[in-house]
Amino acid sequence: KTAGHPLHVLRIVASNDAADASVRQSAAVHFKNIVRRGWDEHAEGGTDGIVISPADRDLIKRNLVELMCTVPPRIQSQCSESISLVAAVDFPKNWDNLLPELIQKFDS
Repeated sequence: KTAGHPLHVLRIVASNDAADASVRQSAAVHFKNIVRRGWDEHAEGGTDGIVISPADRDLIKRNLVELMCTVPPRIQSQCSESISLVAAVDFPKNWDNLLPELIQKFDS
């Protein structure tokens, strides 16, 4: 509910040495729940007071696929679900590079 909170949580998920695996996994679950409750500003039930700024949304979308490809499998599944939640709201109109980025990651 604090400005920048989703990005702070995502940094914990991405940290390789700063946090142990269980902390990173918990952060990934928390991030997924933030996205689930707060990404769709037009959701019927509202955003539960969660505000994700446009700048934070852009940064999240620019980094989420790469993050999913670099984290351990337990964390990867949470990142994958977060991508699905964001894509359900933003793809294709507001996340037009998602498909090319996924294709590039799978090709490499």
